[in-house]
Amino acid sequence: MLGTWIILLVIAAVVWAWMDALNARECAIHHGRELCREAGVQLLDQSVSLKRLRVARRDGLPTFVRRYGFEISLDGSDRHRGHLDLDGRRLEAWSLPLGEAAAQAAARSSHLRLVQ
Repeated sequence: MLGTWIILLVIAAVVWAWMDALNARECAIHHGRELCREAGVQLLDQSVSLKRLRVARRDGLPTFVRRYGFEISLDGSDRHRGHLDLDGRRLEAWSLPLGEAAAQAAARSSHLRLVQ
């Protein structure tokens, strides 16, 4: 009887971990789209993948910090790599290679945020 409960608990934990990983990837795609939209570049959706997973302590509790790598295109014919870090569902850090026009647009966007 106890063995059956342990097996069911392990199966439930595996299903939870799988669903959590899928939800985190969807969140990474959403944040990646927003970052690329603001920077004026194109996110190549099928390139988003988990690169690193670590456990960190936030507010005294352990949480997963995931790094997702992805590819972007500046003009539709090139590919560049970027990444973003998610702390749970919160965007913690990111890196996007920007072209000249995209860098100017990102600077204007961040300046407008500071003014508002």
